[in-house]
Amino acid sequence: MADLSGLHILCVPSWWPSPEQPIGGVFFTDYARAFARAGARVGVVFPDLVSLRQLRGGARASVWPRLSWESLDGIPVVRIRGWHTAFGQPARQMGRFLKWQRWGMSEYALRHGEPDVVHAMIAVPAGWACAQLDGPLSRRIVLTEETGPFSLVMDDAATAPYVRRALDAAATVVTVSEHARRDMQAHGIQRAIEVCGNPVAEAFCNRAVQARALSGPIRVLYVGRLVQEKGLREFVEVIQKHRLETCGTHRLETGATTPVEWHFAGDGPMHAALRETGDATVHLHGFCDRARVIQLVEQSDVLVHPTYGETFGQSVAEALCMGLPVVTTEGTACAEFIDEANGVLVRPRDAGSLAEGIRRATANLREGKYNRAAIAERARKRFSGDCVARAYGEWFRAAAQR
Repeated sequence: MADLSGLHILCVPSWWPSPEQPIGGVFFTDYARAFARAGARVGVVFPDLVSLRQLRGGARASVWPRLSWESLDGIPVVRIRGWHTAFGQPARQMGRFLKWQRWGMSEYALRHGEPDVVHAMIAVPAGWACAQLDGPLSRRIVLTEETGPFSLVMDDAATAPYVRRALDAAATVVTVSEHARRDMQAHGIQRAIEVCGNPVAEAFCNRAVQARALSGPIRVLYVGRLVQEKGLREFVEVIQKHRLETCGTHRLETGATTPVEWHFAGDGPMHAALRETGDATVHLHGFCDRARVIQLVEQSDVLVHPTYGETFGQSVAEALCMGLPVVTTEGTACAEFIDEANGVLVRPRDAGSLAEGIRRATANLREGKYNRAAIAERARKRFSGDCVARAYGEWFRAAAQR
């Protein structure tokens, strides 16, 4: 069991769930919960800059920023919320984030005292703003960076200096996969970078894992945004054009047919293309909260995540922690988690390879090659909140001594 007792950690996320984006930065809440369960005193300060573009979606905020106190399972959260537009100028966003952060941290300290260390989540804007703090806290920053691809911030001449300042100032920089570390290094980041995956929520790691009887169709599950860059175009092609390999008429070595059901949890631009397949085996569940995702994972036989590029792959880690084998793509961070014991790797942007990967996974399922309990046990040793808190505990204690 990780032991962070005696540490007072203040988390400053770049994103946090909001009324308009209930799952925005939701994995950052898992960090805070994991640290608190490990015995640390934890608080959160979040400058909630609401873009004017969100007006169309019905967002509500005041012209002048307002500070409010919230609670995340007993963890105090200071939210400073108001309308904001940067007019395309990163300096405006950074300046406002910093101003609101200082306000929030001042109010937090009055009620809860000064923290020992700051956990900045993403280099811009949170990491950069934390680097501007006064006193010892400016040297006691552990920064988690998982922008993907990293070129999004480094190829922007106006943003890159803020990123470099954030990374240079942090006592420790952590990223979430070897893939992400190589990406950062390829863009000129020369300092030491630690690797530790995102924590998987306790709800995924505490479930009893049971084998599912394969008495009916193979249930294939996708969880995430329904967008082309997640491989949904190839997914549609598999459903439409590769029925012989995957949709109920192909024959395995036993000669038995294997019907397949396709289940999609999420929403996005590719929703219409999936609906227009007209295939009765396609089930579109729309946006799902965690409780519903967990239910779908328990009812499924394999997760398919044919992404073009991934810095981590939260849905893949969550599925593995519940014992679900995974079909995902080579050359992404997700590939670091997959071998013959828990899934199949396929080529990105290749519907034929995806169809063959799903066929192989269904064959493995029928032949009993996947042990769900063993898959879950192995993944939980890597992604559970306790394991992540144990790794961060070392970095937090070292930073607190600076």
